[in-house]
Amino acid sequence: MKKVVFSMLFGLLLITGCTPKSQTSQDDDTIVIKSGMEEGRTGDELKIVAIMTVKPEAVRDILPVFQAVVQGSQEEDGCIFYNLHQDINDSTKFVMLEEWKSQAAIDYHNTTEHYKTFKEASKDMIEKSEVSILKLVY
Repeated sequence: MKKVVFSMLFGLLLITGCTPKSQTSQDDDTIVIKSGMEEGRTGDELKIVAIMTVKPEAVRDILPVFQAVVQGSQEEDGCIFYNLHQDINDSTKFVMLEEWKSQAAIDYHNTTEHYKTFKEASKDMIEKSEVSILKLVY
């Protein structure tokens, strides 16, 4: 009996763990997920993973700078998602996870005022950054 219950719960977990999420409303604690993208994929979409190490004394000061670039970027037409994460074991390490409709959308993003403001305002607060641009394989 225990095996049957465990199998059913495990199966349910697998099914719910991989189902696409629908659009959520944007609250202060809510991640923005744009719905309808599953059907509209072109294969041109690109993801960006930007890992940034902030100077310890600048962690508090950089938060509003990050917030402004996230909000501005999420409003861009070419943005699928754009969210900031902080390492739970190292408060100086931040990871920006982004998805864009195309390279052209990324190129446009890099010319926006909110992105240029972010680059200028954060340049003396970030010790190290590494950016990877990824395409979906499977």
